[in-house]
Amino acid sequence: MTHSLEFEFLGDDADGQFVPVGGPLSQLRGQLARQDIDGAVRLYEETGASARAGLILEAVTASFELKKAIALMFKRARDFAAAGEVYQTLKLDAEAAPCFEQANDFVRAADAWKRLGEIMKAAAAYERGGRLDDAVALYGQAGSKEQMAETLARGQKFEAAAALYRDLGNLHGEVETLRACVAATPDAIQPTMRLAELMTHHGHTDRAVELLMTSVRASEKTRNDSGLLEYLARLLESTNNPAAAAKVRARIPAAPSQTPQPIPVLRAALPMPTATPGGDAYGFLKALPMFGDLSLEDMRSLFRVCVQHGFGVGMHLIEPGQAGRGLFVIIDGQVEVFSGIGPDSRLLNTLGVGGYVGEISLLLDGPTSARVTARTQVKALFISREAFKQYVFNTPNAAMRIYRLFSSNLAERVRTLSAGR
Repeated sequence: MTHSLEFEFLGDDADGQFVPVGGPLSQLRGQLARQDIDGAVRLYEETGASARAGLILEAVTASFELKKAIALMFKRARDFAAAGEVYQTLKLDAEAAPCFEQANDFVRAADAWKRLGEIMKAAAAYERGGRLDDAVALYGQAGSKEQMAETLARGQKFEAAAALYRDLGNLHGEVETLRACVAATPDAIQPTMRLAELMTHHGHTDRAVELLMTSVRASEKTRNDSGLLEYLARLLESTNNPAAAAKVRARIPAAPSQTPQPIPVLRAALPMPTATPGGDAYGFLKALPMFGDLSLEDMRSLFRVCVQHGFGVGMHLIEPGQAGRGLFVIIDGQVEVFSGIGPDSRLLNTLGVGGYVGEISLLLDGPTSARVTARTQVKALFISREAFKQYVFNTPNAAMRIYRLFSSNLAERVRTLSAGR
């Protein structure tokens, strides 16, 4: 007696396949119905996921418990895209969102986070998914202007980003964004003038003159802008170069007003930040071993998320036993590092300009073991743990390089300690 083999067709017309009845799909159904998740995972992995499409379809009409079993099996088998699909049918967005992120489906992850009311996570996922406008809108909804500015900068919307950094009083963030804007768009007149204004305010008039001269040479638009030329002429006069100022004024298309005008700014003046734009500060951050493989773009992006803090003598940057706050890079002054507190504490190290503390808290969660105290007046760049987490999430190539170097340096420390025993 001849028996014919029965098949069922799984999937759509283009990508579907015939699977023998009683094959992997049937066996998986039985295991999942019995809640034998481990067995189902092994079978799913061994059969090359031939039953994937059928299980996803079945999850649409299956019972709640069976759906959960299917989703859990997919998740444990590392098929995160399928797991996200099934969790979404269950309306379990808290489970679906991380699965979609693991599958690099960031827009669907963002949609799930948004439904959960996790606005910051949704915004970050939208950015990873290329939906920058949605990300900026959600960061604004959450009141996170720093993240709005950084997202705009990464999306090369430099003028809007610079305006936000200015509102926040983040001088180096504004300066770095203006520099990027001028580099990308040499005839951007207002950003060029604002950058020159900041340079002049902080004692770098010669650099401001050089910037404006470069801008004038860059395009017809800047060569014919009366405001920029007048600004350049007045800066040349302030550096005792009246002959050059006269030549610039001779090129101004329309004669300027006889009434002296203030040096133009982008809009109504705000209190000027007291910090100095940091060429050295950037260099100190760049010199840290864990950032040694970052590209110029990723390094500049990291610098923008820094904020500058000041500490008086005796103030603590880090307290033992507390959750690590983030990384401090000393750009002025000295700090002392002690082992714990109390009479048994001992001085471990004294760090000056270019030194750094707290880098482990960027990557590893847990309480700190040392106390770090300002020995003198101190200025430090600070990257918070949360800001760093956002940074590495949105710059995956940078994250890979940072973690690789961090792991290598940590392994070298362990080898050194082991050799010293």
